[in-house]
Amino acid sequence: EEGFKLGHEEGLEQGIKEGTEQGIKEGIEQGIEQGIEQGIEQGIEDKTNEVIINMLKKEMDYNVISEITGKTIDEIKEIECNINK
Repeated sequence: EEGFKLGHEEGLEQGIKEGTEQGIKEGIEQGIEQGIEQGIEQGIEDKTNEVIINMLKKEMDYNVISEITGKTIDEIKEIECNINK
């Protein structure tokens, strides 16, 4: 009976340890994946803003910029205000 109890406790400890390690590993992998996705999204956003700035410098119409970039006129005006600061 004592051997069973000791074996049970050791098995429980091992299970908790392995479960914790697996959870940490999966958490790190998920964090890396989310970081990559956010980096890509930020890169796309930055490039879109760069294109909008160039279009504004060419004095293109807000409606045309909006149609091409998919940004609202308010978003375009906000970007314009930020470049004039």
